[in-house]
Amino acid sequence: MRSKPLFLALALALLLAVTVRPPPGREVLPPPSPAVQEAPPPAEPPDPEEPETTPSGPGPPPEAHVIEGCTVTWYTEATCGKAPDHPAYGVTASGLPVEEDVTCAVDPEVIPLFSAVYVEYADGTVGTFRATDTGVEGEWVDIYTPDYDYAVQCGLQRLTVYWTGPEE
Repeated sequence: MRSKPLFLALALALLLAVTVRPPPGREVLPPPSPAVQEAPPPAEPPDPEEPETTPSGPGPPPEAHVIEGCTVTWYTEATCGKAPDHPAYGVTASGLPVEEDVTCAVDPEVIPLFSAVYVEYADGTVGTFRATDTGVEGEWVDIYTPDYDYAVQCGLQRLTVYWTGPEE
């Protein structure tokens, strides 16, 4: 007698789980939470062929502009406000496609488009990016990643950012 109510509850839970999900290919993930949190730098190991991303690499040039305590976040194509069927999905404000470990969004009034952007992580490593997208305001750098979970894991961080303009 007790197994019948348990079976019905389990069947109802399974039915709800199946019917509440969006159909495959149409799933739209919510943007990362804007809550401020201190998070460790990305856990991916640096590529040994790219010396700019290692603590012993050259890092930013001495003439680079510095933004201490810059807001740094990560975004994906799914969190940029364009639907997958939009013709500009995956295309940055500069007209270039997003590219992992290269693309970052900036406020062009703070950091000019096509500038080289260097993000110094808490562990001393430096990531090098190209400012080809917009969509943030003020002293903010939004780094592209294709991995939504990774973007959420990185959260919002306050880091030192260096940049050199395209004309420099």
